Amino acid sequence: MKKNKLLSVSLTSIIGASVLFSTFSSSSVFANEELDQKIEMKKEEISALEQREAEMKALVEKLDAKVNETNAKIKANEKDVAKTKDEVKALEKEIADVKKKIEARYKMLEKRARSIQQSGNGVTSYIDVLLNADSFGDFVDRTVTLAKIVDADKSILDQQKEDIKTLEDSEAKLNDKLDKIQKELKEIEGLKEDLTYQMNDKKSMLASAKQEQNSANADLSDLENQKAEWLDKEREKKLKAEAEKQIAKEAEKEESSSEEKETTSEKKETTSEKSNESKATTTSTAAVKEEKTTAKSTTPVSKQGVGAIETAISVGSSIVGNSPYKWGGGRTTADIQNRVFDCSAFVHWAYASGGVNLGWSTDQLVNNGRAVSASEMKRGDLVFFDTYKTNGHVGIYLGNGTFLNDNTSHGVSIDSMSNTYWKGAFKGVVRRVVE
Repeated sequence: MKKNKLLSVSLTSIIGASVLFSTFSSSSVFANEELDQKIEMKKEEISALEQREAEMKALVEKLDAKVNETNAKIKANEKDVAKTKDEVKALEKEIADVKKKIEARYKMLEKRARSIQQSGNGVTSYIDVLLNADSFGDFVDRTVTLAKIVDADKSILDQQKEDIKTLEDSEAKLNDKLDKIQKELKEIEGLKEDLTYQMNDKKSMLASAKQEQNSANADLSDLENQKAEWLDKEREKKLKAEAEKQIAKEAEKEESSSEEKETTSEKKETTSEKSNESKATTTSTAAVKEEKTTAKSTTPVSKQGVGAIETAISVGSSIVGNSPYKWGGGRTTADIQNRVFDCSAFVHWAYASGGVNLGWSTDQLVNNGRAVSASEMKRGDLVFFDTYKTNGHVGIYLGNGTFLNDNTSHGVSIDSMSNTYWKGAFKGVVRRVVE
């Protein structure tokens, strides 16, 4: 009786342990599969990031080439400006010298005119000089002297006219040089502005790549640690299961054939439960996948009209000059409360304020609404620019060649599409998201 009781207790413990292990094993397998799936997905994400990093490096090399080209243009223009300034100084000195000569001749001519005026008629004075000659020789000498005086006066007048003409030409030339300097300085300012945008794009790209890679690697490390912990637990469970299995074998030797049949029956039930749990898990996983797939949708043109557009523009314009740019910003509660965005998150936030739900990235936004030509764009349309990538920047068109955007140089600002940088980056991509 005691032996039967002992066998019954052992058998009950074994069956209970078998059912518990079967259930636990099913959950453990599911957890392992889920971890493996997450690790695989994270590795794929890192692989995609590495590919993106390679693309970014290629873009950075292109930007470096543009930066070097821009710097070379700036240096060349600065040399031209310096040369022109030297030429202006030389012209100014030349003009000053000519003015002195003209002033001296004016004084000489003025003195001579006064002398003639004081002596009466100029012609009469010359005749008196000749008639007062003491001899014929003296008369000839006086005639020659008077001829020289008249020639000298004429030469002075001719020289005066020539210098006045030179002065007028030099002043015209000086004005042309000054105009040239102003034009070159303006060009330098435009080139420097281009350079600023290019450098900011480069910094943002590199910061983004590093941040995303660090985050992905940290996630992968965490998942791999979870996997290692799971393996340790599995080893412990396996050892425990083997020990329980050994106990079961010893107990089975003492069981009767009827009890063996009963145990076999219970094991089949346990196996059935395990199969049902596995099927339930598979069905649950499929349902989750189906739900995620169904959740994907596209954003058509909103029919909310001008009111939504004006609300978006009003809300966006209210933080012009007060919202710094942050790559990947505007996607957390803290960022939104602090008004910190990147270009696409800013557009999403502004239109969300008007009741229009748009994408979070430029890749999504460029597929929202419908395409319109640049010649037909109107207030509220989204305009895209090729910066660090095709359609890498987005803003809201305001009309009159201006647009509202969040950029790396000024944060949220209103900029002109005729600006050298934006004009070169705009390739005519426009999307109408509100009718």
